[in-house]
Amino acid sequence: MRQHQRPKRHQRGSIVEKSGAFYVVYRTTVDGERKQVWHYLCDKDRNTGHGSRSAQAVRELAEDHMREVNGSDGGRDADLTVVKFWDDTFVKFVEEKDASGKFLNFKPSTVQGYKQIWQKNLKDHFGEMTLREYRTHHGSLFLTKLAKTYRPYTLKNIKNLASALFTHAINVGKIDSNPWHDCKVLGKTLENGETGYYSLEEIENIITALVGCVECQLIMALAYFFGLRRGEIQGLQWGDVDADWLHIRRNKVNGRITTLKGKKKSKDFPLIQPVKGLLSLWRTKSKPDGVWVFEKNLQNTARLRIIPVLEKNKLEWKGFHAGRRGLGTIMKQLTGSSTAGRDLLGHTDEVVTQEHYEAFLLQSVVAPLKMLEAKVSK
Repeated sequence: MRQHQRPKRHQRGSIVEKSGAFYVVYRTTVDGERKQVWHYLCDKDRNTGHGSRSAQAVRELAEDHMREVNGSDGGRDADLTVVKFWDDTFVKFVEEKDASGKFLNFKPSTVQGYKQIWQKNLKDHFGEMTLREYRTHHGSLFLTKLAKTYRPYTLKNIKNLASALFTHAINVGKIDSNPWHDCKVLGKTLENGETGYYSLEEIENIITALVGCVECQLIMALAYFFGLRRGEIQGLQWGDVDADWLHIRRNKVNGRITTLKGKKKSKDFPLIQPVKGLLSLWRTKSKPDGVWVFEKNLQNTARLRIIPVLEKNKLEWKGFHAGRRGLGTIMKQLTGSSTAGRDLLGHTDEVVTQEHYEAFLLQSVVAPLKMLEAKVSK
């Protein structure tokens, strides 16, 4: 016997004013349960025709949204919330591993970053909103609010994750378009903070101050003279060290071994002083049968051994990555171009090197300052 299917209800929704904004309130089925939904329409503003619940502009916004609600198929996907899609589908894709436990789709650092951004910023923002009802203006208003306290780089990471989530929803057939594609901050954003870098004089002073810890000296020398990332330093094995060359073949982040960033399978550096001398000295002091050049976690080494020494000697700790920026800067000063810095740091083009790894150096003022320096010296 054919079961009678209950016709879908046609709803008009109720326009409600709350906290200086208008919402259309209606009921829908979410995960098999009937729930009340508050859909944001606009802020209360008489200058834009949004002065009251009965204003035509407000009613039109409500009618447009309710047409979408009543026109949906009413199935499970129509009521699939963004949060549930993350929990049931997207985060499983992000965390997917092979038989050996290695992440298949993303590096461990990316997985960790995605989960942090989700918990800190996006989960509460999406709330009970469904994939289908989310709109571009929701994302733009959200980013605009965050822009009062977050800098552009952080906003970009938040937007990228949200966009990736909706793109995945498109590709598994849950929605037809990505509302985050055109999201942007409405108005001005904070300026990016200045990125720290070590000058040659600073790194020499730091290595001198760390004279009681060869391991720490070597770590800082590798970060500056070869521009190695923290994961690349942590991933060094004694088998990567030849008589005259250092071979960078892996990253090691949070105990997990991954490939190098970018397409290169290895990076090779001719051993120069002081790196060569420090490597030799540290080899005699470390475990004779050890595999890893640095057995201890670099972050802990910095916190417990490097930073206290720098503070005692009134030297500034700027992080491991400041070594890469310092190398890019001094290569520009020594060669007059960004080519050497690009190749040493492994960038695909010189624009990245120029924008993020070279300290600002206005060439037109260099000669006058040198003349001033010579006059003061006299």
